[in-house]
Amino acid sequence: MQQLSIHLNEIEERAAHQAIETAVIEYFQVRDCIVNLDTHSVCVLFDPIAHKKWIARFNGHAEPNGSKDIPLSIPLEQLPPQIKQLARPILERLMAEQEALASYLKWKPRERKIVPGTITEMSQTHFKISLKGGTGILNHRDGIKKEHYTLGATHLFHIKRVRMEGENVRIHLSRRSKTLPEYVLSSKFPKYKFRCYRRLPGVKSWIRTTAPSYRWGLFLSKEIRQPLAGEYLQFYP
Repeated sequence: MQQLSIHLNEIEERAAHQAIETAVIEYFQVRDCIVNLDTHSVCVLFDPIAHKKWIARFNGHAEPNGSKDIPLSIPLEQLPPQIKQLARPILERLMAEQEALASYLKWKPRERKIVPGTITEMSQTHFKISLKGGTGILNHRDGIKKEHYTLGATHLFHIKRVRMEGENVRIHLSRRSKTLPEYVLSSKFPKYKFRCYRRLPGVKSWIRTTAPSYRWGLFLSKEIRQPLAGEYLQFYP
């Protein structure tokens, strides 16, 4: 998807284009205009009767051609200051919307993936998790009951779902997914395959593996079990 490679400068340019266009049309009360950020100008379609004073101001020698609109190219710096005042809140709103869209396009394909995150805020209903390039939410019901969560602690999280809610992107996280033990084991032992077919989070996971049975003891180390709240791992061929 090309949209996934969207850059912040593209977001800013798109938002600025829309903000200027909206403000110009609203201020001059015209039907249309074309914003060109490359030339720092805007082409406004003025009505020869209703906009005589603006036509005279920006191009005194332009002659009306019947009822046909007159296109005039105006440098942005020559626009009335009121247009800038109109454009500013529009730009701020559009930037928020565009940034939210870019964030959504970034995180949506990562649903059901495992990511590290750090707890930055705690409330009675959820934890706020700082992710690399985003912020996630871990509801208490999606945590592991026996696990003690503290500010500044880093854990692995399963991206449960990504949703657009108004102008905000909600990244819902979980510590209860069966993919967590699979991820931890595969990261340490990429030579083998692991599939967790049942999990009691923080208690026990049942896992099928391609590893020979004499290797299973290696999978029970503290390094493996600690990211999983210390749960016991039962392996099957």
